[in-house]
Amino acid sequence: MSEAAGASSALVLEAEGLHKAFAISREPREVVRGVSLQVRQGEFVAIMGPSGCGKSTLLHMLGGLSQPGAGRVLIQGTDLYQLSDRDLAAFRRNQIGFVFQFFNLLPSLTAAENVMLPYRLERERVWPLRGLGRDRDARQRAAEVMNLLGLRGLQGHRPEEIAGGERQRVAVARALVTDPAVVLADEPTGTLDYHGGRAVLELLLKLCRQEQRTIVMVTHDVRTAAYAERVSIMVDGEIRETVDLGRRSVHDTAPLLERLSAHGL
Repeated sequence: MSEAAGASSALVLEAEGLHKAFAISREPREVVRGVSLQVRQGEFVAIMGPSGCGKSTLLHMLGGLSQPGAGRVLIQGTDLYQLSDRDLAAFRRNQIGFVFQFFNLLPSLTAAENVMLPYRLERERVWPLRGLGRDRDARQRAAEVMNLLGLRGLQGHRPEEIAGGERQRVAVARALVTDPAVVLADEPTGTLDYHGGRAVLELLLKLCRQEQRTIVMVTHDVRTAAYAERVSIMVDGEIRETVDLGRRSVHDTAPLLERLSAHGL
């Protein structure tokens, strides 16, 4: 996203001075140290770093899953950790879509039933997706999102009956079904082969550019990170540098590899 476009887009997610420590041994170990981040409407941002650098912990704090030891997280102006547990749970369902490395689909449900699950939890909500009006039938909504993601015809299949890349697209559909403010993706290509992973990344890119979805993704893989517009390099719990790659049609890794090398990665 260009500087001018970014300046005119609404700020969707803001993190300020996040810290997180775990008592892994006798002394607590700080795994996230003073991280601040801003993401605007329609941006695709990656947080990249080696295993153990704190990126997944950071993502969990951004998504309201793990309370920071210090700092705050705002999504569309709402301070997540000032909410009660009940209100925070409702806010996560409504405003945050999660895509996990291992899909986290319920094996006893069909693809469509997995997708519609978050929607059914909030039956009374008004859904403003592109101004289409009030709450509709959950099955219709699931079909709409699955068709958007190229999953037509898979509604009745259970997760074990479809390929890994298709399962991840079902997980993306589930993340989108409530029309969230932001989608958080934790290593979304980590269990997929090259072709399946690339298809999921192209899908996320399409959602960002054509649907103006706001996406924050964590990954250890430079080829995956190169699909993002901005990449924050995380080392030892800190964001050391943010590389602005811009919106590109070819996702070469050379500009990112150069900066990673400067940080010894």
